[in-house]
Amino acid sequence: MGGTEATISSQILEISTLYAAHCLIPGILLITTSKRSAWRYLSIPCLVVIAHRSIRVATSLGPGFIWCELARLIVTVVFQSLNLLLINPKDSTDLPSKENHGVVARLYYATRLFTQPRGINTPWQIKNAPVQPAYYTKRGMKEPPRGRFLLRNTAIATIQYLALDVFATLALQQAQDQKKHELLPPTVQWDLSVEQWIERIISNLVAGFVVSRMLIDLHHRVFSILLVGFGLDSPSNCPPLFGRAADAGSLRGFWGKFWHQLVREPFVSVSTFITRDILGLSKSPLERYTNIFLVFLFSGGLHVILDVIQGIPGQESGAMLLFLTAPLGLIIEDGIKALWRSCTGASLTVKNGEREIPVPMWQNIIGFCWAMAWLGITSTWYFYPQMLRPENQALVPFSLASQVGLPVVAGTALAGGALVAFVFEVEV
Repeated sequence: MGGTEATISSQILEISTLYAAHCLIPGILLITTSKRSAWRYLSIPCLVVIAHRSIRVATSLGPGFIWCELARLIVTVVFQSLNLLLINPKDSTDLPSKENHGVVARLYYATRLFTQPRGINTPWQIKNAPVQPAYYTKRGMKEPPRGRFLLRNTAIATIQYLALDVFATLALQQAQDQKKHELLPPTVQWDLSVEQWIERIISNLVAGFVVSRMLIDLHHRVFSILLVGFGLDSPSNCPPLFGRAADAGSLRGFWGKFWHQLVREPFVSVSTFITRDILGLSKSPLERYTNIFLVFLFSGGLHVILDVIQGIPGQESGAMLLFLTAPLGLIIEDGIKALWRSCTGASLTVKNGEREIPVPMWQNIIGFCWAMAWLGITSTWYFYPQMLRPENQALVPFSLASQVGLPVVAGTALAGGALVAFVFEVEV
């Protein structure tokens, strides 16, 4: 037993060391080398080797969403290094003057560009980044006060943890029961009744739209609490990770505004380099949809890696099928919108100097139902292999429900969630 614990400790130490080196190498190169330095080109194979070793260690540690999050960060750093070191190279002269004082300050700022590629409050901030919650702005706070930020986010993170514990406990019980009675076939079945399809779509949407969002947001929120709590970052650099549910009124809105944008900038930069510099495509629908296809291809590959870390063999992962059908959904959606505009003559209106398309409520409702139906069906490939494995249901490192009982945790999460939502005006 002691030997096993020592092995796990050494693996955790190794992966932590690898991750630190993985983040520092591109940051150091950005502030110490010229934009066309050979060291930058040599660093990419080095980062790939580090990433490969880190993922192997994470896989050996067994299923765990903390290792998935670490793997996501590691892969993101590789793509962001391609972006900021080679494709759209930056150096110390590109850093804002206020961040260019002292080696430590410059290194920290540069490293943040690789570990937090949304680029919040930098010249390279992504489009559609969520703004700070209205809870602060309604109280005349241009920047969330540190104490209020920590209190609000700690309260929300606590409720999220309890809710995830409830979901995980229920999912584990269901998975064990299904495995025991062999209720689930080893592969996805598509010839279902209407009632079964409705049940599947609802189940997939709860898993993706609610649980996955909450899980990813919890990781981000805890990370933000640690950074702000230790004085390593300011609350203004830690806005919400997700948009509002109202933004998910279409597939394009779901992926481009509502869902997290943690890998958007690195993936888009590499895909644009491929389409324009390697394939020589000019701006056109072909170039645009090829870019979309490549971005989702990269996302699918990343999620296959995450599935492998979770104990799902690569050949059984449905991640690639989910993400490679997303461009098809966007093409269908864009085609229907274009056909509607051509048939109705809908025109663009100008508001506050920006061009906007007025969308009636009934169109928003139809768009939301369409997006949820598409995601609910196609995500079957992704969630089904996870449903087969009870070991993939552990969403939290320590289950309170197993200690004090599911009803107690569920009641606390429900009552506490209502209180926190009211006091801190939580936005959905």
